[in-house]
Amino acid sequence: MAISIDINWNEALRFTGQTADGRLVELNSGEKMEKAHTPMELFLFALAGCTAMDVIWILEKQRQKVEKFQISARGTRRDDDPRYYEAVELEYRILGREVRKEAVERAIRLSQDKYCSVRAMVNSNVNLKITYRIQDADGAEQVFNYSPSP
Repeated sequence: MAISIDINWNEALRFTGQTADGRLVELNSGEKMEKAHTPMELFLFALAGCTAMDVIWILEKQRQKVEKFQISARGTRRDDDPRYYEAVELEYRILGREVRKEAVERAIRLSQDKYCSVRAMVNSNVNLKITYRIQDADGAEQVFNYSPSP
């Protein structure tokens, strides 16, 4: 499956990306960002979005009653060029009725190890830390650290 995009330079460090079907993305690495994103921000969006879609899909297949789902991503970049992410933190937040810890752990594991294409492309030198929070409808919340499979 081939995917294609075009990037057109506007001025300074501002660009417009366009998909083959015409959807637009504004890119900028200058001082005045306006509504644009940096390529590194878009990478975090891609990583978080990819795993979020996997996890919610898997939780639905496991018949978990998820009412609200969020994921946050935070990246720490190297000081020297190339300034790629040395570490990325992902935090999943799930609100629902009787959502099982084991179901969430399995969904994250399948996303990280099997389904998330963006994750598969992340350099093995990137330290990935994952936490997840499960909040029951009554307000009780538990926080867990995810440990990848050996």
